[in-house]
Amino acid sequence: MTSTAWKVWNRDDKVEQRTYKRVTGELPEMECTKQLVSLVGEVYRPGMTVLDVGCAAGHYYHGLRRLDPDIRYSGVDATAAYIDFAKSHFATNPNVQFQVGDIFGLPQDFTGRFDIVFCCNVMLHLPSHDAPLRNLVRAAKSHVFVRTLLAEKTHLSKLLYTDSFGPDCEPSDFAFQNTWSFDSFRKTVASAGGHRIDFLDDRFDAEQINREHADFNRVQSAVTKVQDGVQIAGSKVFEWKWAHVTK
Repeated sequence: MTSTAWKVWNRDDKVEQRTYKRVTGELPEMECTKQLVSLVGEVYRPGMTVLDVGCAAGHYYHGLRRLDPDIRYSGVDATAAYIDFAKSHFATNPNVQFQVGDIFGLPQDFTGRFDIVFCCNVMLHLPSHDAPLRNLVRAAKSHVFVRTLLAEKTHLSKLLYTDSFGPDCEPSDFAFQNTWSFDSFRKTVASAGGHRIDFLDDRFDAEQINREHADFNRVQSAVTKVQDGVQIAGSKVFEWKWAHVTK
């Protein structure tokens, strides 16, 4: 894909305005942060390094500090505005570092550099997951955690921010909300070295999610709510799962 129409964050960083509020403490941590901390906590040992790919403004760091107040955390995001905010907010913290970087082309010096790599709520927004998932595995010494939409079959989906289309009949302003198949993740991980991959159920507090939905649904697109135990954003069911790759 040559078009960058799907990179809505580069044109309007407020698409994820809640990331700023979580960093500053104006909003509570995400439900997925709680589960991330639990999963990382099962394998984390003091002194390990952690890489957050698609870190936004770095809000996951607050949760990870419950495991170790001196945890060594690095964040990478393709949106410069998020990284600028993170660098400013955490400027006096020697245990964190941030840089602009694209999941499709993580630096070569990331290879095997981080004990634990995680990527939350990013893969669904990508036009493909093969190279990104390979890059996460490449950067990790031991463990990779990915939270995204996973199901038995791949479903490609686009959320249009405007009803504008280009001459190629493609939407001009949208974000992907893709669901990837379990088998596609298995095949990619196998091609990256045949490492073990486990799929885990997503856990969440429905009341907390719905409280935030009530506050932000009118000012931000695709805010998730829970109905009958299922997470929904607009007309789409979000089948969140975790993939854990062990090297």
